[in-house]
Amino acid sequence: MKQQKLIMAAILLLLMIKPVLALEHVQKDGLFSMDVPEAWHWNEFPGEVVIAYPDGKDAAMDIQMVPVQHLSPADIAQRLKENSDALIKQINAHGGTLIDQKMIKVDQVDASEVDFKTGQGADAVVVTYVSFFHQGEGFKITYGSNDVKTHAVLDDVIASIKF
Repeated sequence: MKQQKLIMAAILLLLMIKPVLALEHVQKDGLFSMDVPEAWHWNEFPGEVVIAYPDGKDAAMDIQMVPVQHLSPADIAQRLKENSDALIKQINAHGGTLIDQKMIKVDQVDASEVDFKTGQGADAVVVTYVSFFHQGEGFKITYGSNDVKTHAVLDDVIASIKF
């Protein structure tokens, strides 16, 4: 009887959760594709993709792409470390708070991620900065939100990148 109640509660909870529908977008030069929530806006500029919230005004994610010459794995590791270190210096200089610094994979590509907080209290924004190199391009992705759920959606967008 108790097990049946738990199962029913779990089913009801799943029915109440509204899934975020996403549409796959492909960068115009074919560098990558990613799933973006359906109501959000995808805008491309030379060397940059900006994903905006449904209001169409506020950027949710900025993806910058810069051509780079061939780098060895050691050079890539060094550049990723240098990018993270430089960002952490900026965070500290501007009163931000470092939350985490780690290596991750973006579709099997080594990447550096730095999470930090800007502002205080209700004005605090958690920002994530991801950098990596793939097929002659350097990528810098920045996104953030003061809402935990929105930030989680943005994490899912990054996790959906395909090369």
